[in-house]
Formats: sequence, structure tokens, C-alpha cells
Amino acid sequence: MSLFRRRKIESPRNPLGLALFKYDNILKKDLKRILGAIDAKKKLNAGKAGLIVENVSSEFDDILEDLPRDKLKVDYRSDKIRYMIIDMINELKNVLKEAKIHDFDLSGIDKINWLPRIAEIKEMRNVIKRKMKDIESDYL
Repeated sequence: MSLFRRRKIESPRNPLGLALFKYDNILKKDLKRILGAIDAKKKLNAGKAGLIVENVSSEFDDILEDLPRDKLKVDYRSDKIRYMIIDMINELKNVLKEAKIHDFDLSGIDKINWLPRIAEIKEMRNVIKRKMKDIESDYL
């Protein structure tokens, strides 16, 4: 009967991999609807989306607190990846904060160049994935 049992997903042991694991889970669970609706240019409920952005922002802050330089004793390549993760999270937080300021109105979101900035964040994630392969991380 193991065919129908849920597969347990282990969290990564590497602190950088753990930060990316948490980041990916936030994108998949919390931000999936918001990002999809804005890409499809659908109207969002500003109150609900604002609450989600606030919760996500605090979760991103928790991730950033787990990545201080003095807490991680890593090599040069891992340190560069750490800075890239921090930049990626901060950029996404800024984009979401600006979208919240405009009440998730489509005309306001177009003013902040939503799509190019999100594409840039996705490209940063792909670069991090390649670099994590180079250091043989347990999570990409």
C-alpha cells in the first residue's frame, strides 16, 4: 500500500538550500495566486492581497535573519550565492510593497514595470540554481 502514501519531503541541511527551500514554498503556496492574477491582468481584492503580502514579507524577513554572515561559515562561492539570495528576496519584497501601495491596481502596477522586474527575479533564481549545482548543494 505504499503506492498511495505521501512522500515525505526533507528540508535541506545546507543553510543556503534551506533558505531557497523556504523561498520556493512561499512562492508556490502564498504568492502563486497574486503573481498569476497580475500576470493575467486580473483584478485583485486589495485587502486580501495586502494581508498576504504582509505575511509573506514577515516570512521573507525570517529567511533573511537566518542568513547573516557571522552565522554562516561558508566559502567564497557560497558567500556570493548568499548575497544573491538576499538581493533576490529584497527585490521581490520591494516589488510587492510597491504593488501594495498602488492597491494592486493594474494601471499602477504597469507604472512600476511589474513584468520586467518579476522576470529579472526569476532569472536571478535560475542563476542561483546553476551556482548551487556548482557547489553540490542538497537543494537547488
